[in-house]
Amino acid sequence: MKQKKHGSRPFILYPRQSIDSVRQCILENFGSIKYELPFLNALCVEIPEEKVGAIRTNQRIAMMSEDIEVSKLPVETASCQRPFHSPACVPCRRGEGVCLAVIDTGVAPHYDLIRPFNRILHFEDFVNGQKQPYDDDGHGTHVAGIAVGNGYSSGGKYCGTAPGAALVSLKALDGEGNGNASDILAAMQWIYENHRRYHIRVVNLSLGVASSERAQIDPLVIGANALVCAGLCVVAAAGNSGPERKSITSPGTSPLVLTVGSCDQKGSISTFSSRGPTPAGQVKPDVVAPGVDILSLAAQNPKSYIAQTGTSMSSPYVAGLALDYCARCPGAHPLEIKSALMSLAQPLQGIGENDQGCGVLSAEALPNKASG
Repeated sequence: MKQKKHGSRPFILYPRQSIDSVRQCILENFGSIKYELPFLNALCVEIPEEKVGAIRTNQRIAMMSEDIEVSKLPVETASCQRPFHSPACVPCRRGEGVCLAVIDTGVAPHYDLIRPFNRILHFEDFVNGQKQPYDDDGHGTHVAGIAVGNGYSSGGKYCGTAPGAALVSLKALDGEGNGNASDILAAMQWIYENHRRYHIRVVNLSLGVASSERAQIDPLVIGANALVCAGLCVVAAAGNSGPERKSITSPGTSPLVLTVGSCDQKGSISTFSSRGPTPAGQVKPDVVAPGVDILSLAAQNPKSYIAQTGTSMSSPYVAGLALDYCARCPGAHPLEIKSALMSLAQPLQGIGENDQGCGVLSAEALPNKASG
């Protein structure tokens, strides 16, 4: 985690009018601006402790929230002998022509992403400012492979749910899988500005923070909603805090986001998968998908695979299916994509909506027909 300046506190400010109206106020109060976020009309700033009160009461500021800490959702390295992977029957062209953006710990140049040609279209590092793709944690690489890995290193045996799609990786979490809302929002700003250039249609967020009924402003939800309004389907992990009720993590609490819980290979809801409802009383997750012992790319070796467990794995599984839908229906609105995938889920009998949403969504639910 980046260290904040001594004696200062990080905040996200939402001006009543333009960013310009608040920028000078921050500087006059000896604050510093970390990021400007025009897509939210917001500023990420650091303010001296003694100036926080003055800024909070400034009439030019509509809302103010803490720059909260965000983490990858905890995963377990599988010890089983028969890990699960996407069906080999998935056509290699699924998702062709569209791109997935993953905000995570980065991405390693695994052969399943760069051969026979490089499908990592862009890498942006909000943590260390590096230019070449890397992943010092491994989480982001594993997540990316579940969605867009093409099985190059396994002869097509282990592939993602949209192996024909391209990838944009935005590193906003550090080598321990931790970060903060401001870097996540900066990554969202980048996507907002560049999604047409790279044909990004789906954004995966296998990260989160515990939501609270007391939190009146949720910066991650505001950011995710803005991306949906810009025409992007946002898929988020439900969290690994189950079976407790009201344990869905933000931004999966957003009503516009496609929130994914976890099931095992037999279709049973994973005990760890977070349950709804959200603090606003909405049913969540929207669907559940495979999230136990999922085999995907290992960051340490460009030819190897590793199995991991968590809703972090379920989310990209569904993100790949969303990519395939986008490839088939180029003009589809994000809420149409969300509704269509939810309609394909198979409900489990005797299981509540706040455990499973609409039910289990699998790769076989979409027709086995190459896009285009």
